[in-house]
Amino acid sequence: MPSPQAVTTPLADGKMTGTAWALIGGSALISILPLLVYWRQFSTLFFFHDDFLLLHELAGSTLVRWLVHPFAGESIFPLFKLLWILAIWGFGGSYMALIVLQWLTHGAILVTLGWLLVRLRMTPVASAFAVLTFGLASSNIETLAWSIQWNAQLNMLFFLLAWHALVSILEGRPGAGWQAWYVFCVFACTLCSSRGVVCGMVLGLFLALSGEGLRRKGLVAVSLAPTALLVLATWLFVPAFKQTQLGHITYSLNYLLMNPLYLLLPIRKYPGDMSPLVFFGGIKLIVMAWAFYRSERRLYPLLIALVVFDVATAAALGYARTYTGLATAVSSRYQYIALLVFGPLCGIIVAGWRRELQVVVFVLWIWLLAYRWDHSITYWAAWRGTEVRNALVRNPPNVPFDPSKLSTGEARRLIDQFRLH
Repeated sequence: MPSPQAVTTPLADGKMTGTAWALIGGSALISILPLLVYWRQFSTLFFFHDDFLLLHELAGSTLVRWLVHPFAGESIFPLFKLLWILAIWGFGGSYMALIVLQWLTHGAILVTLGWLLVRLRMTPVASAFAVLTFGLASSNIETLAWSIQWNAQLNMLFFLLAWHALVSILEGRPGAGWQAWYVFCVFACTLCSSRGVVCGMVLGLFLALSGEGLRRKGLVAVSLAPTALLVLATWLFVPAFKQTQLGHITYSLNYLLMNPLYLLLPIRKYPGDMSPLVFFGGIKLIVMAWAFYRSERRLYPLLIALVVFDVATAAALGYARTYTGLATAVSSRYQYIALLVFGPLCGIIVAGWRRELQVVVFVLWIWLLAYRWDHSITYWAAWRGTEVRNALVRNPPNVPFDPSKLSTGEARRLIDQFRLH
């Protein structure tokens, strides 16, 4: 592992050529095709579980109190809440409009990611492969088919925008505008999702590895501030997480080693032994080592920051989500960061192969990422669409209709109040 002093500053001399834009734009367009192909199934989806809980909390409170109150007693994300409720009001309660908004956000993240990787001097082919890996994977379905998961997307979008701003500052672009934009983005990503707790820390590490940490102590402090504030707010206002027999480290290791490869394969049941952990974790570690071996030293700050992002996310989930059970460590809601980290590492490897082999790998990889979309969205459309809608029509008022445990009567009142459809 190189020391920070041994790595030169990765100033953004990577240029977005026409070829780079074509490859990244093409990968982004391919990645949003599932929305168009399965439009009918997506249009069946409806407000589900945490969606109703958020609206239920708002219906019994004022807007300001609702924004700052920990959701379900565990998560503080006021900026997401504000943007989410504004979207509901603005779209007249249309759930399909919220889903389209999520996919548009997803597309913006893909372009922002690809552009950032090229700016940090990854090749266009490697960057496009990373965008495709992150963008098309069917294992992302929960993030793209459940409106409350827009918080994870907003977190990622502001995180990448903050990284762009940081690179512009390292380039030496004049004016306080870039620094103000950086401060806004780094705080915004933390205020959109509890998973943003590690984002500022990762950017601060990138600064240090770039050889700029000592010279730009103020930026490092700003980067770490959101992490410190969110940890403090969680400590003061969020009740302690439930104690379980399952160890925090066990959960973290399962998340870290099994994702993102596990959900890309047609495995129906979470394994009860160590063999998949060793298998998938071994492949992931080989890919990491191979990517570092093939990379020039100028890419080390980026790659180290990404790996630390993955490890820190695993640690945070191990602390906060252990009580949900080990199988949730490979839940589709937790694939977003794992895929974002894994994609660039794979891209670096593939970009070093012959062009003919690259084409074959791209085609096979697209199939592997996409082949489960048909089964997954059909299942989700029934579970979180048709079944919920039917229950809301047929159930007696005092009977729960989904895992939120709200009664059907309460849900109907929320539907009328917020004009949900």
